[in-house]
Amino acid sequence: MNIAMVVYSHYSRDARVRKYAEILAENKHSVDIICLKENYNPRSKNIRLVFYPVERRRYNKIWYLIEYLLFFFFALINLAVRSINIKYQIIHVHNMPDFLVFTAAFPKLTGSKIILDMHDPMPELYLSKYKVNNSDFILNLIRFSEKFALNFADIVITANFNFKKIFIKRYPGIRKKISVIQNFPDEKIFIPEKKSVQEDNFILMYMGTIEERYELFPAIEAIPKLILKIPELKFNIIPKIKTEGNYYRKLKKLISDLNLDYHVRILPPLPVEGIAREIKNSDIGIILLKKDIFTENIVPVKLLEFVFMEKPVIATKTKALSGIFPPGSLHFLNENSSGEFISAVTKLYNDKNLANNLANTAKKYFKTFNWKTESGIYLKLIAYFNPEVFSASQSPQLK
Repeated sequence: MNIAMVVYSHYSRDARVRKYAEILAENKHSVDIICLKENYNPRSKNIRLVFYPVERRRYNKIWYLIEYLLFFFFALINLAVRSINIKYQIIHVHNMPDFLVFTAAFPKLTGSKIILDMHDPMPELYLSKYKVNNSDFILNLIRFSEKFALNFADIVITANFNFKKIFIKRYPGIRKKISVIQNFPDEKIFIPEKKSVQEDNFILMYMGTIEERYELFPAIEAIPKLILKIPELKFNIIPKIKTEGNYYRKLKKLISDLNLDYHVRILPPLPVEGIAREIKNSDIGIILLKKDIFTENIVPVKLLEFVFMEKPVIATKTKALSGIFPPGSLHFLNENSSGEFISAVTKLYNDKNLANNLANTAKKYFKTFNWKTESGIYLKLIAYFNPEVFSASQSPQLK
């Protein structure tokens, strides 16, 4: 089948989108992906990238809207034009924003089926980011967009069961067409390996979006005291995009003010393969979350990658994470204070058996759940839209 995807991110760094595309390509499907421009070539000839030429930046709310609208029209026109020559059986659209699903309007009119992949619930994310009240105009616009986007799609996918509950509570009518495909690491890329013998530093690692809801300030403020106890300590930070926002600039200033440029290293954004390499050479994964309506329900893909690579993780104790990982699997923090962070790092540094036990216990999660099982669910959804495999009277098995 011919399948198109639309995603407002860089293909090489978006593990979820890459896993979908690569499993489709392995199964002889042809995949065109409209995404952000970068210097990267997919591993499979069955995957073609259509680049949006404008660099992504984090500024204010107005800029977000402008960015989204510009990309929307780029994808809308591209899909319409490409659909004249290519019959796409499926258009798989990834939020954010939710209204990107309407870029598939013309293909839908010509018979394409639409999958909407809700990576995150946008109203909760907006509330987390901007701390507005329920009457906020943009918040209500996001809710309006979400409702129509979900109704427009033939099938909805989301990233965890908490998100599924949120969507069904808001829109009970989508219960029969929503499925969960969890963000488990690709076993072909994230291969647990021993740390390189050339790397003799003790490395903490964070990768991903640099925003206030991912509380890195307490960790940075703890570094001066930690290096007195652990002189070889380094903290590697890998941002998601080159031009992160105001919180990123404040973070860099804090690092400079504390004279930590030697111990805190901000690396450039990396493709998934580069992330796996950096995790291999790290000692502890860091996942700090500012608890709110959004972060209480997320399961960060980067946490799952740390766990899969058998690295101990220091993480904020949230409803979602404590519901998945039992005591003795992650080193949970009740508060994201510098003191609690110092205690956690020191404890894992001094007690290698504890660190190994945490990593091994957390890894047991993947005995039941893994990308192989999740990719099978996805392929069944894809097969449902292939008339040679399924009859029109059948429905996909959703979970």
